[in-house]
Amino acid sequence: MTSKNLRGFSAGIIISTGILAGVYYTADTENRSELTDTAVEQYLSEKGELAISKEEYTSLTEAESAAAAPAKEEVEAEPEKEEEKVFQMTLTITQGMSTGEVCDLLQKGNIIKDSKEFLKFLRSNNLEGAVRAESHQVNSNMNFDELAKEITSS
Repeated sequence: MTSKNLRGFSAGIIISTGILAGVYYTADTENRSELTDTAVEQYLSEKGELAISKEEYTSLTEAESAAAAPAKEEVEAEPEKEEEKVFQMTLTITQGMSTGEVCDLLQKGNIIKDSKEFLKFLRSNNLEGAVRAESHQVNSNMNFDELAKEITSS
């Protein structure tokens, strides 16, 4: 930075500081109202809300967490009873499709959860260029290795 640039930059800072100081000191502070208890109560009543003390809040949160603890156990028990749904699809890969497009199709068909993770897997195993352009039968029970073997020529 040359000395002329530095002087110009410094002058800009001084001028902008002067403008901000002028606005700050000439602002109308007389019309500002102070926040009072009655103003807060009026605001809360208009919004249909209620103010509570810290003690009431902590007792309510403790009661809520105590009530939620058994509910969490019930929620955790339910997924064990449910069977995981298996999604199946016929994946048709056409000539000229990118590997990223194939991964996106697998994600849209609920075969994989994250297309980027599968793409990283293919890249890390040097399988990105080995994807075959044809129809493949895939399902959501297949892991990344099985999917890669199905859609590649390796």
